Amino acid sequence: MSIIYNVLTELLNSIFNLVGDFGIAIIIVTVLVKLILLPMSIKQKVNMEEQKKLSENIAKLKEKYKDNKEQLDKELQVHYKEASKSMKGCLTTLIQLPIIMGLYRVIISMPIEVGTIIIPWVYSIKAVDSYYIAPIIYVLISLMPQLLNYVGYFKLSSKVAINKVSIISTAIVSLLISFKMPVALIIYFITNSIFSVIEEIIFRIYMKNKATI
Repeated sequence: MSIIYNVLTELLNSIFNLVGDFGIAIIIVTVLVKLILLPMSIKQKVNMEEQKKLSENIAKLKEKYKDNKEQLDKELQVHYKEASKSMKGCLTTLIQLPIIMGLYRVIISMPIEVGTIIIPWVYSIKAVDSYYIAPIIYVLISLMPQLLNYVGYFKLSSKVAINKVSIISTAIVSLLISFKMPVALIIYFITNSIFSVIEEIIFRIYMKNKATI
């Protein structure tokens, strides 16, 4: 973990020396980290979609062979093998965590108190946004991946129902997290969320095109 922390600290300082703004440096480092993790993230999303389809198929099989236990067991054995392969993709999350946590540590331990042109109304990137503009922006962006489920073209399933509780709870949690958060961290979370939204849109377009082939 300390190796990751040291590498990211050196990277952030090097980029700051080039651009002269810690806000921009945080954005660049966050995007670089997300790009490095992108292949693993996409693989994880694909595995999750496959897992959903397998779960649906298993439910159909249980209904189809409810009166034929022997045949059901044979069919389920095949599907459970496929399910175990898909579950391996969950390991990619564990691989990503040390890098993400390392970047988080780098940002919160920044010793310099300077402003940034990214959020010019706050005097220091280690200060809280007293106008709450940045936290509200973060909340709105954090909701976008969920809202894609209700946009016709980006729907991966026609069975998706509007989950108001999930949307509201996401908004509340995001606001509580960012309410008293230093601007440096909000810049990180906003950049991370924007990248995740773009990644999700590209992934959904890929899955839609794949389904039509």
